[in-house]
Amino acid sequence: MAPLIRIVQRFARDEGGAFALMFGVMAIVLIALGGAVVDYVSLEQSRNRAQLALDAVALALQSEITRPGYDENDIKRRAQALVIERIGDSRVRAMIDVVEIDPKRGSLFLSGSFTTSTNFVRLVGVQELGARFSSEVVRGSLDIEIAIALDITVSMAGDRLVALKAAANNLINAVIQDDQSLNYTKMALVPYAQSVNAYPYQDKIRGPLRNPASATKMSWAVGSKKTGATATRDSNGTGVVIQLTNHGFAEGDWVYVWSLVGFSTTNNKPYRISNVTNNSFRLVNAVESGWYNSANSGQVIKCERANCEVLVTAPAHGYNNGELIVLSDVGGMTGLNYVIGGGRDAFEVKSATTDTLILGGSAAGGQQPDRLPYVANTGKLHCTWQTAERGCTYYRFSTAAGGRNIFPVSDCVTERAINAASDRPFTATYAGRNYTNPSFNQCISNPIVPLTSNKDTLRNAINALSEVGSTAGQLGIVWAWHMLSPNLGYLWPNESKPARYDEPNLLKAAIIMTDGEFNTVHCNGVVSWSSTDGSGGNAEKIACNAPNGTAYVQARAYCDAMKHTEEIVIFTVGFGIPPGSTAAELLTYCASGAENAFLTDNASGLDAAFQQIARSISALRISR
Repeated sequence: MAPLIRIVQRFARDEGGAFALMFGVMAIVLIALGGAVVDYVSLEQSRNRAQLALDAVALALQSEITRPGYDENDIKRRAQALVIERIGDSRVRAMIDVVEIDPKRGSLFLSGSFTTSTNFVRLVGVQELGARFSSEVVRGSLDIEIAIALDITVSMAGDRLVALKAAANNLINAVIQDDQSLNYTKMALVPYAQSVNAYPYQDKIRGPLRNPASATKMSWAVGSKKTGATATRDSNGTGVVIQLTNHGFAEGDWVYVWSLVGFSTTNNKPYRISNVTNNSFRLVNAVESGWYNSANSGQVIKCERANCEVLVTAPAHGYNNGELIVLSDVGGMTGLNYVIGGGRDAFEVKSATTDTLILGGSAAGGQQPDRLPYVANTGKLHCTWQTAERGCTYYRFSTAAGGRNIFPVSDCVTERAINAASDRPFTATYAGRNYTNPSFNQCISNPIVPLTSNKDTLRNAINALSEVGSTAGQLGIVWAWHMLSPNLGYLWPNESKPARYDEPNLLKAAIIMTDGEFNTVHCNGVVSWSSTDGSGGNAEKIACNAPNGTAYVQARAYCDAMKHTEEIVIFTVGFGIPPGSTAAELLTYCASGAENAFLTDNASGLDAAFQQIARSISALRISR
């Protein structure tokens, strides 16, 4: 009996099976607890993603509440769709159920809930976890001034320019508030290519021009033309003798000859005559390689003065002997009008009086007698040089190809020759003028737009952009700065004057956008021969170096000077620019921080970059 009792007692004291049972129960609890930790971490990660998504959506939709007739339900639907899209995880479900709007404060409050599936605690019957989240965006207390420089060179043609217009319009919508009563938001536009169009402010920026003199009368021949002339070579086989019955000319007169059949070398030139008889005369220094005689089809007219040069009457014209001028808008005698690439140089002023002058060389170069009759009171006389104080409407220069060219002035401006990296008033140092071939690498047609809150003005300017020319990216940079500079506020209408740099509660931002390498610099307002590939041929370039260095040297100097103000935040956007290229490095250098430099190669990326910039500079703040 005693042994049995001891066996029962030992069995009662044996805890081996209880331990296994207890371990099994505890294991389930431990696994559940460990899984709960994992699921909780997952929940917090989902919460962070959801919160970031909701903050971004609130920022994106805040501008909607300033528009008349906004729809609260539409904002709720859009908010929910955008949150789900930005979370980007099918395991997370979100719903926006609260939208509160206060237009006066410029506030948008969004609230909702989200749930995420569990992985471990579902073992104890918990299939999902969830929480509420909310975000409020309130329009900040900052005034905003933005200048955006847009590359509209030929490489932007087609889809790129379409993408730029769409992205820039979206930027306008995101930044410019419809309600300007509490704080203002203004934007300035700087389209640029080979130059920057400063119309209608160009005279204040580049300095005044010397106005052309107006002609009232021009003449070069006297009497009526004589017809029926016949030409033969004279006895030595080289000179030309004209047979013309009762011509009436005298020894030493100057005549102009044309329409001699076969005498192509003799035609369309002035000659002094000798060996005069009643019915013939010899053309001095005429040399003919054509026929020995011609039909009686020739025509001759007597010239007023030697070489058949044109006498111009232009009251108080102001020109001196030896100066070089060109003519435009001449009626009748249209051969006198200057034509770019026409192969003729400027006319030299000769025998100048207060009101008259002779155009030296005006009968040379194949001038035609059908210039007659001159149309009275037509014609402008233009100077062809420039000084630091005043320019001419045309500029004659030596080309990089070794020749001469003459270009008209445009409404565009280029770099300052001195004090280039500054925002000093142009009354101290003028900007460079721009002389360019109107049919090649010309002044862009899209002018700058000073600071404005008018969305229609900005949109119309954006939609009118058209591509042309090469890339003077340094001009885009310096002009973005100029549009924000209070030192240059005297240029603009009162509503477009930039505020002081130290104005309280003010944000100034410059956005520099380009799609290519900077390749164009200027000397005396003409594309310099120190420009690089893509900036045109040598016949279009002036034979001098840009005084401020290459395009990239200038660009860095302008960025350094703009940053030195410590009042302007700089953003840069490269469109289709490869990472590591010279242009990409310059954009990173210019930006106020690496996070402010964007490179993209497609339309959606360009729009995304502009929208990110808008969120950075729109003076909005997350308050909850």
